[in-house]
Amino acid sequence: MGRNIWVIGNDRHEMIEAQRRINSTGGMRAVCKMSFEAVRRAIEERVQIERSRQDWREAPSLIIVDYMMSKGEEFHTVSYIRKQKDLAGVPLFFMTETRTKELDRECYSWGATVVLHKPFSKEGILRIEQTAWQHDVTKNYEKLLVQQANHLREQEEIMKLNRQLEARNRLLRQVFGQYFSDDIFNEILENPEGAAIGGKKSELTVMMADLRGFTSISEGLSPEKVTDVLNYFFQGMLPALIEHKGTVIEYLGDSILAVFGAPLVSEEQTENAIAAAIKMQNNMEKVNEYCSRNGYPLMEMGIALHRGEAFIGNVGSEQLMRYNVIGSVVNECSRIESFSVGSQILASQECLAHVRVPVDASAYQEIQAKGLAYPISVCEIRAIQGSYDCRIREQKNDIMYPVDTRVVFNMYPIEGKLIQDICIAGRLCRFSHKRALVRPEKGGSYELRVGMDVEIFAAGEDGRALFTEIYAKITAIEDGVLTLRFTHVNRSFRSFAGQIWENGE
Repeated sequence: MGRNIWVIGNDRHEMIEAQRRINSTGGMRAVCKMSFEAVRRAIEERVQIERSRQDWREAPSLIIVDYMMSKGEEFHTVSYIRKQKDLAGVPLFFMTETRTKELDRECYSWGATVVLHKPFSKEGILRIEQTAWQHDVTKNYEKLLVQQANHLREQEEIMKLNRQLEARNRLLRQVFGQYFSDDIFNEILENPEGAAIGGKKSELTVMMADLRGFTSISEGLSPEKVTDVLNYFFQGMLPALIEHKGTVIEYLGDSILAVFGAPLVSEEQTENAIAAAIKMQNNMEKVNEYCSRNGYPLMEMGIALHRGEAFIGNVGSEQLMRYNVIGSVVNECSRIESFSVGSQILASQECLAHVRVPVDASAYQEIQAKGLAYPISVCEIRAIQGSYDCRIREQKNDIMYPVDTRVVFNMYPIEGKLIQDICIAGRLCRFSHKRALVRPEKGGSYELRVGMDVEIFAAGEDGRALFTEIYAKITAIEDGVLTLRFTHVNRSFRSFAGQIWENGE
C-alpha cells in the first residue's frame, strides 16, 4: 500500500481528479476528506486506535488543503489540524487554481510548506511524492531514535547523544558546503535518489579553465604563497560561475572543470557558459592586482568550451563518492583547452550550434590533438550580446609597438612536446607583452600551422642574442604574417621589451 496523502476540499469533481492523479504514481494513495467533520472523525478514530496500541494505517504522510474551501471557512479545518500534536511535522500543502503573492503569503502564514496549482501537474505530483517520502524517512528515523533512547537508563546519556547528533549535522552541512556547490547540495538533499551511486546521460556544456605557465611560475614561490595565490584565483572565478548557473566539478591543480546544464537543466546552458567565461577572463584583472600587491608574477588563463553528451552523477562507493562528469566531451574539451593561450576563450562548433544570441567569434580553425580520431572545429570568442551583453576587456599590457630595428625571431616548431631541429627565421614587425607579429623570411620549407607551439631565440642586426628560450603559440596566419601569442617569457625578454617600449613611448 502506498503512502497516504490526505486531500481536503469540498468540490467533488476536483477531489476525484486529484485522487486519480496522485494514485496514478503507484506509490501513493489519496484519501479524500470532503468536510471538517470528516477530518475530525478521522483524527478521533486515530486517538482510539492509539489507546489500543495498534498502528494507525490512515496516518498521513502529507496533507493537501484546498485554499478556497479554507478561505470560506476562515481556515477552521487548517487551524484544527495544526493543534493536533499527533500531526505535528506532517507537511501541509495548499492547492489553488490561481496564485498571487498575497495568496502565497497567506498560505505560508498558516503553515504551508508548498502552494500548488490545481489540477496537479507532473511536477506538482513529483513534489508531493518527494515531500511525502522525506517525511516518512524522517519519521522512521525518529522512531529508531526513540527505540534506542528507550534502552538508555540515564536521561543524561540521551541528551549527550542529541548534542552529538546536532554537532554531526552542523559538520555535515559545513563539509558539503565546502566541497559542493549549493545546487549539488540541494539536489542531494531534496531528491530521494540524490545520495545514491549512479547518474544519467545529459547534454552538457563543459568548461576547462587553466592558468598558463603556472607550473614554472610556482617553482619560484613557497608552498604557502602558491596556495595563497591559487585560493585567490579560484575565489575570483567562482562568482561568474555561480551567476550563470555553472557547477564546479573539480579543481585540478591550477585548473577548473565545470559544467553547465546539470544538475539544473537549462536551455541557455551554452550562452551561460560563454558569459561566465568572459567574466572570468575579466576577473583576472583583480587577480593580477592581488599578485602585484603581493609580489607574485602576473598570470593569464586560457578557457575552452565544448558541448556534447556525458554521464553526470555520483561516482565511487557507498562509503566515499563524488559528483563527477565523464565522457568524450570532457576529454575533447581538455584537448581544446591545451590549444588556448592566455586571455583567450576557445569554443567548439558544437557550442556555437546551440547559441541563440549573437556572439563575437573569430579565428576559426580546426585542431587535431593527440588521442582524437577526428579534428575539432573551434573559434575564439570575444563577446556575447543579447541580455548577457558582455565582452572581454582590452588588456592594458597588450598595446602593440612597432619595431624599427631589425630583430630576427629564430623559431623552432614543437611537435608532440618535442622541439624540432628546424629553424624558421622571421622578422619581428610589432609586439606587446602578450603578442608579436612576425613575417617569416622566404625560403623556409617547414609548414607552420595555427595552433602550433614554437620556441624562440631572437637576434639583432649584428647577430647578437637579444633573448632566448621563450615560447609562443601561432594563433593566426594572415597575408603571410604570423600572430604569435607568448605562452612563457623570461627575464631576458622582459629586459628587451622594456627597452623597445621605452623608446616607443
